[in-house]
Amino acid sequence: MHVISRIFSASLAVVSAIALSACAGGALGGTTGGGSSDNTVKVGLLVSQSGVYASVGRDMQRGFQTFLDQHGGKLGGKTVNLVTVDEGSTPQSGVAGATRLVRQEQVDAVVGIVASPTAMGSRDIFNSAQVPVLMGNTGAVALGGAQASDWIWRASFDNRDPGRALGRRLAADASGGKVFLIASDYAGGHENLEGFKKTFPANRIAGELYPPFGTTSDYSSYLAQIRASGAKQVFAFFAGGEAIEFTKQFAAFGLSKHVRLNGTFLTDGASLAAEGNAALGVRSTAVYNWDRDNAVNKAFVKDYRQKFHALPSIPSGCMYDVGVILNKAVASISGRVDRASINDALRSIGTVQGARGKLHFDDHRTMVNQMSLIEAKKTADGIRNVTVRPLP
Repeated sequence: MHVISRIFSASLAVVSAIALSACAGGALGGTTGGGSSDNTVKVGLLVSQSGVYASVGRDMQRGFQTFLDQHGGKLGGKTVNLVTVDEGSTPQSGVAGATRLVRQEQVDAVVGIVASPTAMGSRDIFNSAQVPVLMGNTGAVALGGAQASDWIWRASFDNRDPGRALGRRLAADASGGKVFLIASDYAGGHENLEGFKKTFPANRIAGELYPPFGTTSDYSSYLAQIRASGAKQVFAFFAGGEAIEFTKQFAAFGLSKHVRLNGTFLTDGASLAAEGNAALGVRSTAVYNWDRDNAVNKAFVKDYRQKFHALPSIPSGCMYDVGVILNKAVASISGRVDRASINDALRSIGTVQGARGKLHFDDHRTMVNQMSLIEAKKTADGIRNVTVRPLP
């Protein structure tokens, strides 16, 4: 059994206790929500402001804030009362944040959520309270499928999708040789690699490793195993501080001279600047990139760069689109704007034009995205992630 299984089981035991306590006696306030008037809507933003994924949470907050700034702080014509809570980097801190937003703050909707353990640990809280949740980063597999909650909308993606898309692409290239798989040892890492294995031949997988979640110091033993395997390519899932250290050490170990590094989120956002030349040539599957060629994205990138002096990342783009979706939903409500009416509006949202392009939810409340292959390259503006081609 992987280490994550033992750690996650123990964490969920604590999380379940928190959830049961929060849900006891119907204390979460039903479907009405609170704090809103006829002219306002109260939104809870749950993102990591501390821990290994703090940079991801910051980018998510920036993406959503850019949409609000463009629309005068309103969604669907209603003034937004935004409450931001730190998700932290553990299931316990994430669930505590979700509980606060639902029970104490009585928000009408929740947006954000960085990590899969937070999403899965908070599922029963959101479901029992009947609070609509638009997830802008995590794509935990357990939140989709036939048993998905009616109140949880994966406005990001399914965690398996990036791996499936790239696995299919690499499988078509017989000259690409064997691929070594490596990911952070938690649900998101396992599910990304699971997706890759769905579309890539098993006899071309050279090995599979899961460093403990939160590793940001020494990957040398894992890199040595990759070198010894004779693999010609690597597919990796790391984000935030983990992505920075893995990518830098991959290059310092000399592997980048002979092995192509592919992944999800490896060179995204602030990671790219921290990695510098070590990121050059790294390819990633992306549901969003700053150079998407559509009018909505061009306006988003312009305003984001002006405000934050940086290019938007994948979580930034997804959270901007959360704003697009929620704006359309609230605008379509003719009566009282509350938890139930927002969720009903999301069911009939149809297609929206976001920074990612044309978007719609599938039958299991998961966003259908156009994937693309991006590569970190030197440009006249410095090292940038540049779109190479669309992926199926």
